[in-house]
Amino acid sequence: MADNRRTSTRHTVSILTKVVIDGTARDATMVNLSLGGALVVTGMKHAMGSRMNISFRIPTMEEPIDIGSTVRWADEHGIGLQFDGLRARDVWALNEYFKQFTA
Repeated sequence: MADNRRTSTRHTVSILTKVVIDGTARDATMVNLSLGGALVVTGMKHAMGSRMNISFRIPTMEEPIDIGSTVRWADEHGIGLQFDGLRARDVWALNEYFKQFTA
């Protein structure tokens, strides 16, 4: 698709996630994940451009990944988040985690 601007492969996941919006934490479920962002189901409506922090755990890293993000799109199924930028150790751990999806 010519208009698909994603630069990272998306992987289907089911990861319990915490989102913090305007200081309020909510539980959510991440349903796909890439190095650039995630699709998250929060059970709430969120405006495009909204800012939030997201925190989640993956088995290849002891501490949670905690990152700022921006809502790039939203519909009745969830919100598409673009990450602000991952730390090098987060990128390494995510790449290790993603190996199970390509094996």
